[in-house]
Amino acid sequence: MIQNTILLLVCASFTTAVTLNAKPKPAPSSKNVKKETTSVPGTKIKLAPATPLPEGWSFANGAWIHSDGYKYVNGQVIRAGSQTHKLPPKPPTKADLDAAKKRKSPPSAADAAAAKAVERERNLRPRPASQTGTNL
Repeated sequence: MIQNTILLLVCASFTTAVTLNAKPKPAPSSKNVKKETTSVPGTKIKLAPATPLPEGWSFANGAWIHSDGYKYVNGQVIRAGSQTHKLPPKPPTKADLDAAKKRKSPPSAADAAAAKAVERERNLRPRPASQTGTNL
């Protein structure tokens, strides 16, 4: 009796394992091709090409720099990079110059440290006790 039961369980587990793996995977067709991404569930990874450098003039660290290796200094376009055998670019427009002047520059290290010290002193100043009027 025990031998028959064990034989029955072995056969049942074997047939179950065979039937679970029996389905063949369908061949991918051009209609059902999905892009697989390796990512953690709940996150999406977008693969995009690197953004190219901006063409033209940009204002960085207080100086106008062109992507071809030119600088705009004292109203003149000066070559700062290697020789390119090209005509120098036109200087930045008046609107660009005015927009750069209106932008706030980041505070210097000394200004940031002074502002932080003032805030720290203000936070450490003792406050008066609350006047709730309890008679305990």
